Amino acid sequence: MTKRASIASLIPASQDIYRKIVFEIADGIIGIDDHGIIRLCNPATESIFGWQTGELLDKPLEVLLPERVHGFHQKLVAGFQAGNTEARYMGQRSTTIVGRRLDGTEINLGITILRTSAAGSPMMVAVIRDISDHVRYQNDLKRLAETDSLSGLLNRRAFRANVLQSVNANAAAASSMVIFDLDGFKAVNDRFGHDAGDEVIICFSEILRNSIRGSDIAGRWGGEEFVLFLPNLKSKDAVAVVERIRANFTRFDFNWAGHPTANFTVSAGLAIGTSGYVDFSDMIASADKALYDAKRGGRDQLVSTEMQHEALVS
Repeated sequence: MTKRASIASLIPASQDIYRKIVFEIADGIIGIDDHGIIRLCNPATESIFGWQTGELLDKPLEVLLPERVHGFHQKLVAGFQAGNTEARYMGQRSTTIVGRRLDGTEINLGITILRTSAAGSPMMVAVIRDISDHVRYQNDLKRLAETDSLSGLLNRRAFRANVLQSVNANAAAASSMVIFDLDGFKAVNDRFGHDAGDEVIICFSEILRNSIRGSDIAGRWGGEEFVLFLPNLKSKDAVAVVERIRANFTRFDFNWAGHPTANFTVSAGLAIGTSGYVDFSDMIASADKALYDAKRGGRDQLVSTEMQHEALVS
């Protein structure tokens, strides 16, 4: 048998192997024509997106995508079609492609697309993998790295990063920085125990979290100190927010076995930025000085200061 004859005899077997791979692989494989109509899909694709056997054929690709990403996805596909590369991974390091299952739920996808042809007509084939579990895992790791474990608020590093991002997005807006300090916190640990101290920290964190807007940024600065950034808020409204938080905490009753009901107070320093961009370190320093004045003045009070200068964000 010649070498050419030997290769020819393997072609039918190879086709069977390829067919078996396509139909049994866990990754979805889908083919669309140049009009974006699904002409090929394997069982894994139907399983990933929750469709019954054969139902996806002759449907537009958009049925597998949330409506909000249709335009973006069409641009990605058009760019690939117009390019010179034969294969491409869709998405970026920081983002993934979002798909939509038949029941409307969304999933995160890793997709590699390639150009080919079928029966003389151009076709794009995509290899699809559901990476939702991986994305959730990565998000959990990121959240753990950015979150204070006791309070559930942002830690110091993540607070700074989030504030700088907010300031860059609201360049012309006034903003305020607050530092809170739980009054006499060392005495709480000494008198009631460290578990009680943890409960006080958790309680104040909940009050803080439930007293602010979605655009506000709260964090635990360390120990019994907490920080709050208030973008796009007039000075009188910032003062009102701080006083509401202080009042809600002061009214809270702590009940521990063997002790009478206890209430605690909190001091606060508020730095009000009135000129748009304000340096993060300057705002923290001004709020900290105002807090020091509040503590030195007898505690259980708010001291505020206005920052008139304008500086670059750092």
